[in-house]
Amino acid sequence: MKLNKDVLEEFRNSDSKILVVTKYLDKDPTYEVIEELESDYPDILEWVWENRIESVIEKAIDRDKVHFIWNIQSKQIKDIIKHASVVHSLDDMKHIRKFEDICSKSGNWIQIFLQINVDPTKTGGIKVEQIPEYLEIIWDMENVSLIWFSAIWKSEFSRKEKEAEFDLLIKLRNKYLPNWFVSAGTSVDYEIALEKWVDIIRIGSKLYE
Repeated sequence: MKLNKDVLEEFRNSDSKILVVTKYLDKDPTYEVIEELESDYPDILEWVWENRIESVIEKAIDRDKVHFIWNIQSKQIKDIIKHASVVHSLDDMKHIRKFEDICSKSGNWIQIFLQINVDPTKTGGIKVEQIPEYLEIIWDMENVSLIWFSAIWKSEFSRKEKEAEFDLLIKLRNKYLPNWFVSAGTSVDYEIALEKWVDIIRIGSKLYE
């Protein structure tokens, strides 16, 4: 698997880290990518993004390296906890409570990003005005640790719209907990995300040559 060194160097010259999209790769190419990035680019690596827990189990990736990003199904939470250490797409308090309950009973832990809806044209996600309510409940949890905010992304956008999205996420982060992280951006808008100093950017197609 040949990696795009130009993209990797862009990250190396920034303050952002790369979350490598491996969800489309088979097991062996996934391991090749992880091994090369661990060896040559450990300073910019935030590990890998998977969206199917069945794939994570099949690939047998180290739990500490797996970030899960996709729609959460209640029946999958137990397996997500077992095989992933970070979840970027939580926007349902019932699911968050279930993560806490299962972690508590199993002696485990999970780190989460709250998925914020910064685009009124899209459904899903936590509304901006709901953030304090979610934070108050999560602070009392012992096994669920909040890392901060991610966003629902869209495939079609203007540069102005994307800049506004990133600016709002960063503004919300700075308002509530300025030392925590924003997870946003993909291969289609990563250059804007780098300019805006988004902390964690998800890269797939742009990384593979």
